[in-house]
Amino acid sequence: MKKLQPNLIYLSIALLLVASPLMAWMGIVDSWSAADQAVGGRSDTYREAQRALTNEDWEDAEILFTQVADGGGSDADAALYWKAYVQLKRGRSGLARQTVQQLERSYPQSSWIDDGRALEAEARQASGRSVNPGDEEDEELKLYALSSLMHMDSERALPVLEEFLQGDHSVELKEKALFVLSQSDSPRAGEILVAVAKGQQNPELAMKAIEYLGLHGGRDTGQALQEIYSSATDPRVKSKTLEALMLGDHEQAVLAVARGESDPDLRSKAVEMLGIMDARAELQELYRTETSPEVKAKILEGLFIAGDATTLSELARTEPDPTLRRKAIEGLGLVDSQESSEALASLYESETDIETKKKILEAFFLMDDAETLGRLARTEPDPELRAKAIEGLGLVDTDRSRETLAALYSSESDREIKTSILQAFMLQDNHQALIEVVRSEEDRELRKQALQYLSMIDSEEAMDFLLTALED
Repeated sequence: MKKLQPNLIYLSIALLLVASPLMAWMGIVDSWSAADQAVGGRSDTYREAQRALTNEDWEDAEILFTQVADGGGSDADAALYWKAYVQLKRGRSGLARQTVQQLERSYPQSSWIDDGRALEAEARQASGRSVNPGDEEDEELKLYALSSLMHMDSERALPVLEEFLQGDHSVELKEKALFVLSQSDSPRAGEILVAVAKGQQNPELAMKAIEYLGLHGGRDTGQALQEIYSSATDPRVKSKTLEALMLGDHEQAVLAVARGESDPDLRSKAVEMLGIMDARAELQELYRTETSPEVKAKILEGLFIAGDATTLSELARTEPDPTLRRKAIEGLGLVDSQESSEALASLYESETDIETKKKILEAFFLMDDAETLGRLARTEPDPELRAKAIEGLGLVDTDRSRETLAALYSSESDREIKTSILQAFMLQDNHQALIEVVRSEEDRELRKQALQYLSMIDSEEAMDFLLTALED
């Protein structure tokens, strides 16, 4: 599944864009072995201890973490965990267990407690004490012991885990047990996951088992997931199964759903999963045979997630449906490659429909293409499109776009265009440019507009200027 990661990045960017207020402009809709990453607000001694930990300088790390823990500050609970970790690394398992117990006594609400309990189970193992989950009274500690046992003797741990899943335990703990199973390569672990996923007694747990089946992988689990999909009547279960098929890289199974599912929402979900799986050829074929505009729009999104600029460029030129054409153009902007940039530039020159040209300008904004937007802001003969390009420059907000807007304001004579530039200054929080307009602009209405936009910027300099203007 190496090909999955880049496309997950594309998907993350798309989700961030959908959540952004800027979209209103467009109408778009082994942790134990690693040092603590959350060190941004840590003390100097804690950071020094972390460096010693990273360098495997165990003795210095123990001394430094002890200093932090004894200080009792905000880093003390984390320092106690890492102190126990280092003690275990130094072969001092008895001391490591004592340190974990100190962590539990002193900081019972600490987020490091769970990690500490897992570490304590490993310390018991290291000290020669058998890790027997049946001897543990605390449910959560029992689960950590099971996790430890899985690494030592998975054949012994599996039946205990199965019994744990059938016992009277919380759903949260059972979900953790399922996760432990998903980390095993044992076929028996997969069989247990399948049994839970197909079970009817606990739908919530079944959904989690479906997810972990995807992570578990393998041909047999793929077949089991297809069976679950076929027999399910709840759309939520089917949707979760599609996600699991994607995680397991079962491309043909997802494609079969995209082709044959009667529910348009589930077909759309399958298309989205194909995009994440980088199934470009399959998406291209689906688009050619699809008749539903809604599903075709989803296929375009899948092509964007797959980064297929070539197909999106072709559809942006040839798709007869204007809405779908604009969707393809939007996808090109999101792909943001040299190929998509060239395709958009060519489309803009040949396009005659003003709404489609606006969509291309929006795509240039998505690509942070201040150069093209600046050129069109200077040369576009249509006032409406010029204003759109200027607004795009304001949203891009780079040094280059600021320079372009300032130069454009100085050379422009049309009041409407100058008003658009003032709005772009405001979008950039460019209070310096607006202050300069208030100081030097002869047109009273433009000065008033600049003052109004200046009041919308949260800046000490802007506030000071407005107060000075009131005194004058």
